[in-house]
Amino acid sequence: MFARSLRSSLPACGVVAEAIFHSSYAEIEKGQPLISLGKTPEEVRTLVIEMTMNGVNVAYIAAALFISRLEIEAIAREEGLVLKRTPLRNGPRAWSLLDISRLSRAWAEGEDLPTIAKRLDRTVMAVRKKRAALGLPARERYAEVVWTDADVATLLAHRERRIGLQRIAKQMGRSVRSLQRKLVSLRPTPASTAIPADPSVILTWEQASRLTPEERRGRRWQVRSSPSGLVIGFSRNACTTRWSVEMQHELAMRHFAHQSPDAVAEDFLLTDRTIVSQSGWLHLPRRSKKDMRKAFEPALYEVYLNKMDYVRRECLGKAGFYFWTTRRNGRRISRLHQQTAVMRSGD
Repeated sequence: MFARSLRSSLPACGVVAEAIFHSSYAEIEKGQPLISLGKTPEEVRTLVIEMTMNGVNVAYIAAALFISRLEIEAIAREEGLVLKRTPLRNGPRAWSLLDISRLSRAWAEGEDLPTIAKRLDRTVMAVRKKRAALGLPARERYAEVVWTDADVATLLAHRERRIGLQRIAKQMGRSVRSLQRKLVSLRPTPASTAIPADPSVILTWEQASRLTPEERRGRRWQVRSSPSGLVIGFSRNACTTRWSVEMQHELAMRHFAHQSPDAVAEDFLLTDRTIVSQSGWLHLPRRSKKDMRKAFEPALYEVYLNKMDYVRRECLGKAGFYFWTTRRNGRRISRLHQQTAVMRSGD
């Protein structure tokens, strides 16, 4: 009965879908459960609604949740949702319905990403992105583990010995993110420095520094010791920030004042690599390590800027992008424009 209903829901996929149907249905007939997610019908229904609202193709939903399209269409009609029925991609590295089924089953059975990637002959990043795109539920195996006093003492003892979080997580059987959250919760939080829950509120540097990078997603905070009161923030979906003209100018001020990259990164609450990379795009000059300092002294900015004889100049090839170069015989084209597709192609 299920075979006839599922086969009748696949005519739009053609011969390829029919072949995939036979292979995947053969796996189910070998004794594997029809729904391997360990979810109740209500939870599966919720997943169908969420995946449909996120624009997942109806064929992928059926393959990932091991249910027929007829059931999906019935849920969509009841909820007033529009199913995505665009043709599936056809290529040597395109995700087939069988790949989606294998990914969903392996993920539900608790296999780690490297094992799934090896089985599907794909990269770990490709599997991670496809899992997120499908909307399969994230792993929650660490969330239910209760922290005991002995666990907290072990964590603090390891941190005092300067052991890395990756090693501690492996020894304690927890995730690195779980350790980070616990360390943040153990820090003293006086009422005067309580972190507002409203994401529209701009945090002080002290408040933002108590959050992990993941917790700072979608939040904005003040840069420490900024003469102009600069405010920066992360996007909602990643620990990345869009560099504005004000941010670039503040970075240049600190660079010419000989503040070290790690100190700038600490004041901005960004990584050292981000600061060094942005300094390279802005063509900021090299400095001697013996002249670098931890604190930012704005008065030194003009002194060293005049001493190095640098000016801020707009790129001739990329309007609105400014970089730093020598006053005499300086560059007119920025490195950012030189590495664009137009410059590389020679057009």
